[in-house]
Amino acid sequence: MPMRTDNSRKNFIASMSIMLIMTFLGFFTRKIFVDSIGVEYLGLNGLLLNILGVVSLLEGGFGTSIVYNLYKPLAERDEPKIIALVQLYRKIYRYISGGILLMGLAIYPFLDVFIKGGESLEYVSAVFFIFLFNSIVPYFAAYKWSLINADQKQYKLAAINLVYQVGLNLAKLAILYYTKNYILYLLIESLFIVGYNVAITYQVNRLYSYIKTKIKYKVDEETRKKIITNSKALFLHGLGGYLMHSTGNIVISSFVSIAIVGLYSNYTLITVYINNLINQALNSVSESVGNLLVTESRERVNQVFNTIFLLNFILVSLPVIILSNTLNPFIIWWLGSEYLLGTVTVIIILVNVYILGMRLSAQIFKVKSGIFTQDRFSPLIQGCLNLALSLLFVQFWGITGVLLAATISVLSIGFWQFPYLVYKHTFKKPLSLYFIRYAKYTAVALFSWAITYCICYQFEGDSIGYIMLKGIISLIVPAGLYYISFARTEEMQSLLFSYVKPTLLKIFQ
Repeated sequence: MPMRTDNSRKNFIASMSIMLIMTFLGFFTRKIFVDSIGVEYLGLNGLLLNILGVVSLLEGGFGTSIVYNLYKPLAERDEPKIIALVQLYRKIYRYISGGILLMGLAIYPFLDVFIKGGESLEYVSAVFFIFLFNSIVPYFAAYKWSLINADQKQYKLAAINLVYQVGLNLAKLAILYYTKNYILYLLIESLFIVGYNVAITYQVNRLYSYIKTKIKYKVDEETRKKIITNSKALFLHGLGGYLMHSTGNIVISSFVSIAIVGLYSNYTLITVYINNLINQALNSVSESVGNLLVTESRERVNQVFNTIFLLNFILVSLPVIILSNTLNPFIIWWLGSEYLLGTVTVIIILVNVYILGMRLSAQIFKVKSGIFTQDRFSPLIQGCLNLALSLLFVQFWGITGVLLAATISVLSIGFWQFPYLVYKHTFKKPLSLYFIRYAKYTAVALFSWAITYCICYQFEGDSIGYIMLKGIISLIVPAGLYYISFARTEEMQSLLFSYVKPTLLKIFQ
């Protein structure tokens, strides 16, 4: 248990440090990008990422299934089984890389169908193939990632991640500032992606030298069947996830305009940073959950979940409350009022951040419990519903309709299904316990938001000073109310003394 918790803290500190640096560089790079190249190319960026997201479906959840099967052999130091899984992973991903290339070539002739109002865009073909190359390269080192993630040693890659992220963004800034050349900007990114994956491969080979053997190992038949079964289910999850989360920009670009995709991308840059922050914090303990599930009692696992769910709530609700009071003023200060989206659109964006973010803890326990097949069709149904509603609502309400479609789709299935499966199969407890906590947390968050909104409303202005003041108010007031509300609960005590205190001590030692 101490080693598991210590690894979680190391992963958390490493990931948070990198995230803070990258947040600053990301905003600065985006400002220079918009000023130098324009919002249409920003929209093209978002569109191509979503279009090429479909090729990642070839991965089919195979990686997640492999990582799940690595937990036990890593815990038992069963090197032959580890090597067999890694060799299988490497072989499959070579085939996947070839499949992604073929799918990309098949998609290319239809690019014009998805771009509305993009007459000023140049070199779209070259841009597409650079994006395709960047999508393929990471798969050559994916099996290395799976091993170090399953072993809870992501912090061992912190220096590589930092050099990659800082170096890439500084190089991009230089290209934008001195040349304003979009193609060169993308080629620099390709160069860094190749270098990054080479560095990851070298580091993992150094840490797990035994995987470099030339002896061929085979995965036992029972494990192989389990991997195939889980991968089939995860493919449906991936397809549903794509229809749910990666078709929005395509619909907006096809029916509204690619420039609106660019405006929306500025908001998603902020929400993606927030989501990444939350994911990094929760993922720093997620691999420990995999170990926990195979070594601890069901009751202990449930206690840890309750603590992580409270952490999940705090990490999601605080940024949403802060953004509700500062997001549009920040956009005005950062880029200008011409880059604003409507108030209703912004509200729906923040509601979606909260709903999707609050299910992360249940999702972690679902995946780490190996629950893949029981809900294999649900994400696909949810994704199809989202796409159908998006195509309908965009005709009436534009981008707001597309975002509203996502809200309705998640509430219909994804909102309740992850916790349902975890409580049924992992905890063996009634689902009502989860939603009682959810309702209590949400009520406290709404009360906190109402107070901060009333206070922040007294301060008019879009200067950075006013934005920072509103942000501080929106952080301190809810944090204080959360502590008052939950201080005596077992979850808050565990969070403070088992996670927060040791992490702070490690930071300031």
